Amino acid sequence: MNKSLSNENGITLIELLATLAIVSFVSILLYGVLMDGFNYSKKSKEKVSIQQEMNIVVTSITKFHESYGSYDIKVDGPNSSKIQLISTDKTIELSNPSFEYSLIDYKGVTETPFSPTTTVSTTQPLYIKIIIKDKKQPSQTYEVKTIISRL
Repeated sequence: MNKSLSNENGITLIELLATLAIVSFVSILLYGVLMDGFNYSKKSKEKVSIQQEMNIVVTSITKFHESYGSYDIKVDGPNSSKIQLISTDKTIELSNPSFEYSLIDYKGVTETPFSPTTTVSTTQPLYIKIIIKDKKQPSQTYEVKTIISRL
């Protein structure tokens, strides 16, 4: 009778519970790392998107400034949904439904927002501060302060 009790080929309930506890702990850790990776990826993607939008805006204004003697910059308010660059023969509209644009003139002592229509003469440098804000994530903003002049 002693021989049958000492011959154990299976696993005990304690061993099974210990294994499940270890697997659960490792799974929770991996899930946390995975979710942090997804969140970081999403934030990084949003940051790159707003930077690309700023590059488009600055490049468009610079090209317009270098190409025409004078032109108008039209915005629909301090936090506008679109920017229009208007010359005598060409109009460019910069808009993205995900972003708000703020254009500020910082020449001189104070910063003043652009009026709804601002005429720009390319004989003088354009002192401009551009702020782009993500509508879905208002804390996600990107700001560029630059001087655009004709070469």
